[in-house]
Amino acid sequence: MRKRLCHFYNILASYPVIVLLLAGLVALIYLARQYYPLELQRQAKHSQRMELKQELQALQQELTGIEQSDLRMRYMLFNEEFLKKADAHPEALKSQFSQAFKVNGWVLQEAEVAELEISTEQGKASDSNLARIQGIMLDLSASARNLPQADGEPFLPLYSLTQCMNYLWSRPPLKEYQQIELVRTHDSYLLKARIFLPLKDSDLGDSNELSLNPL
Repeated sequence: MRKRLCHFYNILASYPVIVLLLAGLVALIYLARQYYPLELQRQAKHSQRMELKQELQALQQELTGIEQSDLRMRYMLFNEEFLKKADAHPEALKSQFSQAFKVNGWVLQEAEVAELEISTEQGKASDSNLARIQGIMLDLSASARNLPQADGEPFLPLYSLTQCMNYLWSRPPLKEYQQIELVRTHDSYLLKARIFLPLKDSDLGDSNELSLNPL
């Protein structure tokens, strides 16, 4: 009988603890139900963000494809106006540009050809689909004396340089100026220019693909 009484007293002694545990459990369940709609909203926004990200990637791929098609079309349209590979040598280019510089008061000193390869984003997926622009970078250096002209007018380096570049821009082959640097010294002006010259693709008529490599 004593053992039963002791067991009963032990149960009564632990009853407040059990009540507190049950109360805490109920409180946790209640709080969890309060935050459940917020969790659903968070998951919905996360799913929406992932869908938008996938749509953005699809649009970027579509845009890249359009850019590639436009690049191929432009290359085919203007291919005949590009520089021939046989003329892509420093001496030939120097002789071609030197007269234009000389007329505008500049002396063309050096012409260096640098290899160039421009890969598009499409080429990162597979080398077989790699599209490259075939061309060269031409580095020119020229100088001009800071002396009055024959008619007594002062030498205007920026104006003469602009006239020279405009003339070269209007003459074939097609080109693009990448960098123009003009430096003034004590009695002269120094010019450094970098020009991109795309090369003519002689095999373009046999293929519709733009597969271009550097020299």
